[in-house]
Amino acid sequence: MNADFLVLKIHDEVASLNELKDDEARTLGVREEVRRQIEQALPSVRWQEEGQGVWWSGEVFSVEIGLPDEEPVHSLTLKVRMHPMLGANAWLSDEEDELEDFLVALCDPAGWTLFDLASGRRFEFGDELEDGESEPSAWHEAGLVN
Repeated sequence: MNADFLVLKIHDEVASLNELKDDEARTLGVREEVRRQIEQALPSVRWQEEGQGVWWSGEVFSVEIGLPDEEPVHSLTLKVRMHPMLGANAWLSDEEDELEDFLVALCDPAGWTLFDLASGRRFEFGDELEDGESEPSAWHEAGLVN
């Protein structure tokens, strides 16, 4: 499955993009700081140009990073893409865990929040779910994204 995410720095109370008020999101940082944070979470990221990075996880999926041309940076996008030769059934729990580890490593140290662009909902990692709550990951819910 493919999924698109938006990364923002916001207050903890915001559960969806619809709840976000104008100018409520804080800056992620200056471009150099944001790139450094991405490179710490993804040491093998390859920058194709100043604001476009790609990271491959083995042979199963990639994460395309979109860094807007603004200073300071207010948001960034992440596009998770399955390898085109693999079907949706290739998505296994190991890959899901690896993707979640990356997303946590990217967002937690900087206090960034992740939103699923298909639903507008704040993405909740496995350790953020309430006891007994079981919600599928956003990339399972998301349809094909071009």
